[in-house]
Amino acid sequence: MHREGFHGHRLFARVYRVWRSLNFAQAAAALFVSPPTLRAHIHGLEEEVGAPLTVKRNGALELSPAGRLFLKRARNLVRLADESIAECRALAAASSSLIVGTLDYAPFEEALTRALLAFRRDHPGRCLEVLMASGAYANMDSVAVGKVDLSIFAQVRRYGADGGAALEALPPGVGAFPLAMGECRFWTNRSCPLFERDRVKAADLEGFTMLLGNSANTEHAGRVLAEWFAEFGVTVEPDNQPCSNYLDLYLSGTGETFGIALGGVRSGLRASSDIKIFAVDDFAVPCDLYVIYNEESIGENGRLFVDCLKGSLSAGS
Repeated sequence: MHREGFHGHRLFARVYRVWRSLNFAQAAAALFVSPPTLRAHIHGLEEEVGAPLTVKRNGALELSPAGRLFLKRARNLVRLADESIAECRALAAASSSLIVGTLDYAPFEEALTRALLAFRRDHPGRCLEVLMASGAYANMDSVAVGKVDLSIFAQVRRYGADGGAALEALPPGVGAFPLAMGECRFWTNRSCPLFERDRVKAADLEGFTMLLGNSANTEHAGRVLAEWFAEFGVTVEPDNQPCSNYLDLYLSGTGETFGIALGGVRSGLRASSDIKIFAVDDFAVPCDLYVIYNEESIGENGRLFVDCLKGSLSAGS
């Protein structure tokens, strides 16, 4: 169409309005444009078609043969464009994305998949896209400020505490529900003097530095694990460091350092021969896993998805 004056659906609607009334002044008033502007659009279209679309007979405006054909096509195009716009608006109103922070924990990802299938089955008129966030976002801080909408969350259980403890310090606007019970493991890399040992006792980590991320929940986990070691007469020093990816920590330790890792987490780096995942002989550290979500940012689709996720967890338990 005319490269300067024609703008798709809008110009077709203007042409259609002119030809329905065969009156430039009335059509221009109905379209809230000036008659000269409307005439310029029509003339530009006639130049591209290569034929006049209107003729005057006895002072009255009539359609030419080319104009009659174009009117027929314009009518169909306007109708199709209106329908397409309405459908797209309806889809946009029923569509949204959910950004999820994950620790690469297989049971959580499987629950997400089941919940998404249930969402699509139960809400066929809605569209939800689940996007996995790459980075260190599986923590309360990221959910509370809306960096991610939903995430897995691991709370290390205090020494001697029974299971089923409520989440500590749940921020306003953040919802949570139980996922499963997990186990806290430890990691070290080849630079550590304990790397080649088949078995590690708590006392072997005396004076070691425990590398952790710098979110509030990893700071809390560091304090709790230091208490676990203290119960067995061992002193370890938590060292919280910023990181853009949880796997960065695996490469940052040198010498007498180790870190914590959720049992059952997968990653290519964890499977490396240069990384060792281990448990100490003296104790096993349980952790309570939760799903946490931002109650405001998830929107209506997110709330329906959370219901599906709760249902899939109940069905799988």
